[in-house]
Amino acid sequence: MDFEDEEFVKREQSDDLLFEAYEEPIKIKAIKLAKQALELNPNNIDAENFITKHETNTIKRLKKYEETLNKEKNNLEKENFFNEENIGMFWGLIETRPYMRTKHSYMLTLMELGRYKEAIKQGEELLELCESDNLGIRYLMIGLYTVLEKFEKAEEIYNKYSEISTFMLFPLSIMYYKEGNYRKCKKVIKEIQESNEHLLNYLTGRKKFTKSKVEDIEMNGTYSWGLEAEAYFVVKDNKYLLETVPAFIEFIESEI
Repeated sequence: MDFEDEEFVKREQSDDLLFEAYEEPIKIKAIKLAKQALELNPNNIDAENFITKHETNTIKRLKKYEETLNKEKNNLEKENFFNEENIGMFWGLIETRPYMRTKHSYMLTLMELGRYKEAIKQGEELLELCESDNLGIRYLMIGLYTVLEKFEKAEEIYNKYSEISTFMLFPLSIMYYKEGNYRKCKKVIKEIQESNEHLLNYLTGRKKFTKSKVEDIEMNGTYSWGLEAEAYFVVKDNKYLLETVPAFIEFIESEI
């Protein structure tokens, strides 16, 4: 076996170990598997990010993501991926996906720290790199623009993707509410109710998720339109935005 074949085998084994880590429910064992994957292939960015994701100190986690992001960007630049032909189509290039996922995680961590302007910068760059937005950055951006009251920008995102998903409609309803456009806010609330009847009932306390139900949703990590899991994730993802409109729930109660 020559050197190239040996390196290929190591990369394959590294990917297999990382897959095992994703499937391992016990955190300590999962991290150990990811570390083994990284030892076999130091360029396994997804394994590196898996380990970083489990860092409990948010600032340390941010720093690690930033280091990984810069390292991977340098690698991609050396291979000429950041050229005019590729910009806008990054997700279609398999080699760029670990970089995109790292940038997404970095953006989410900035949001955890309340560094919304910096998170917006990351999001704008992600949408420039991947115009089809396979990572769903648009849902984060409409919320971030709304929390900073950049209403025109928020509406631009909504109009660009023209989507009736509750992940788009819910922050849009808060945008109109913050803007003082209650007529449009009411209209969007009705659209949300038609799209997912669980969401507004969950918000107003008419429906509650039991602890076991939440654990089940979190464990599964997926959702389908119109179901309870979607409602749960919409509220969870927009919790920071909801905190900026204390009387919004009261407004919803008057409309449903």
